[in-house]
Amino acid sequence: MPGRTGRARLIYTPTTKMEGPAETVLVAFHGFGPSIVHRNGEYHCAEGIARVIRQIIRALADLGFKIVVTSHREDVDRIHGFLRFAAGPNLRIMIVDEDVAGSSEIMKSIGRLRRTASIRPFSDNVDHLKRLCRAGDFKSVPRALASTAAVAVFKVVHRLEVRISNSKIAGDNIPRAKYVESINSDTRIGHVLISHYYTYPELAYLQHKKVVLYLPDYMPHFYKNSVKMGATRQSALIGRKMVAKARRILTNSAFTASYLPETELAARPENIVHVPLPFLNDNSPNAEFVDRLGKLPTYYVFYPTRDRPSKRLADFARTVVIVNKQLKEAGSNEQLVGILTTPLTGKSAAGAEKHLVSLSELTDAELGYLYRNALCLLFTSEMEGNFPTQITEALHLGVPVVATNIPLITLELGDASACLDLVDVGDCEGFADRVTSILADRAAAVRRQNYARELASQKFTYDNFKQGLAELFKG
Repeated sequence: MPGRTGRARLIYTPTTKMEGPAETVLVAFHGFGPSIVHRNGEYHCAEGIARVIRQIIRALADLGFKIVVTSHREDVDRIHGFLRFAAGPNLRIMIVDEDVAGSSEIMKSIGRLRRTASIRPFSDNVDHLKRLCRAGDFKSVPRALASTAAVAVFKVVHRLEVRISNSKIAGDNIPRAKYVESINSDTRIGHVLISHYYTYPELAYLQHKKVVLYLPDYMPHFYKNSVKMGATRQSALIGRKMVAKARRILTNSAFTASYLPETELAARPENIVHVPLPFLNDNSPNAEFVDRLGKLPTYYVFYPTRDRPSKRLADFARTVVIVNKQLKEAGSNEQLVGILTTPLTGKSAAGAEKHLVSLSELTDAELGYLYRNALCLLFTSEMEGNFPTQITEALHLGVPVVATNIPLITLELGDASACLDLVDVGDCEGFADRVTSILADRAAAVRRQNYARELASQKFTYDNFKQGLAELFKG
């Protein structure tokens, strides 16, 4: 990480003095800081939006923009590590903490735990404990238990804080923050990219800036009563303010662009810009075997994702059960394993618990390695915010795709989607039949999907993505 001198150059200090054209793009990013992890020399983040924003930053830097991202003070090293190769020397970091004289390391640690509790699923802590036990690293267990207990307490506190915040926002009392005033007065900042529609409510007070809102989806439109899918009054109120504030709305899906004007966010069609995503995992093609993964199963299906109702991970588990039943009935000694990036237990595991493996917090290298060695991607989701990045990655790496037949896929690939193994949502027998077919001849499945792979390689290119952003941020 940068030394004292380098760190001083890295930190961005807002100014009211005009220093040439407003060619700087400020990216709201401090909400992702606590979820960035450092392992084996790599910085990575399990949040898909953070990976997308990293690619946006890369494209803007290549287009000649100067980039400033927001960060809490204790997250500067992690955020810089996660973004530095994307942004290069054009990256600067603006600290958004209020300075508190005499803040101790203990208070800083408490602040970080609070932010972690507000962002990271509790299942990640449980999964970490399980990994330590499986690895026999019992010395680290007490510390992990203490951290897990602290996060549990702070999650309870966070729920109370959210309720209080809800009542304030319901009364049209959006919280203010001094850093927003600094952005407003800084003449060098021309554009502000809001990286999530309800994570940064204070940005409703932005003035005199060209605001671009990244809005990959609006799930409450389809899950109207699901708090897990963001259907809260608070989110809707903030979302409407962000949409009204935005000069342009960036989405990566033709399907999302088609329905956003019909949602309660009231997005205007002329403000929506559809820019398909490129392959995000630049490190994976040359990744070497990673010791942490250990010996992989001979045959496994893979689906890296968070556990959300829309992902239908119980269907993933049921498919594993059906395939293993078919193998047993056929007299085969082989067994199929399902690898996820989130733990499934109880009803969600659908009886497949002993054949499910959870590997959370994967680095890009590990992610690429798991893709390339998988029997196939088993994508069971019924709703996404864009053309699924998992399918882009699988096609890019030559991995067969078994997926749901949803418009997020078919609208982007058109006729080429017919060569993928697409199955109706919830049809686990259909998923199992496709997986069994690939188990019998994986090479044939790869050849059968070549048309989709070729189209994806032409459509979802970095150059196309960069050109789309150039149009979006110009003027």
